[in-house]
Amino acid sequence: MSETNEKKAAKTMMLEVVTPYHHFFEGKVDYVVLSALDGELGILPGHAPVVVAIAPGIVHIVVNGVKRYAVMMEGYAEIGPYMTVVVCNAAEWPEDIDAKRAQSAYERALRRYRDETLNSRERIFARHSMRRAKMRLKLVSEYGSEEQKNILKIMQSI
Repeated sequence: MSETNEKKAAKTMMLEVVTPYHHFFEGKVDYVVLSALDGELGILPGHAPVVVAIAPGIVHIVVNGVKRYAVMMEGYAEIGPYMTVVVCNAAEWPEDIDAKRAQSAYERALRRYRDETLNSRERIFARHSMRRAKMRLKLVSEYGSEEQKNILKIMQSI
């Protein structure tokens, strides 16, 4: 390997994100920021090996200096110096999110959570559904298209 390729390899690492439904992302990245259970976790090439639980949140993926954002749901990440593998329940780019559907899902989960006839297990499920919907809405409101943002404004004003 030439010295230039070695330097470039040292500045990047492989990232693989897999869900039960599809292979969401695979490629070399400059760095990634994941939403772990105890806060955001920045991962650079050369990171010490660790396994972490992933919480619903916005992930930052930087490839060749260009930052992209996505939402990831529950899962785990196996982090190493040269590769990070994320296995999560779902991952979506902002352009793949239906803003109306996400807002409706949040409202539905909120109604269920407020339902006093729910048992504790159902209430926990409703709370998790609200958090997932809120993360999708946050991604769209911060990084979505103008059309998605306008749809959200309309939906939230009703």
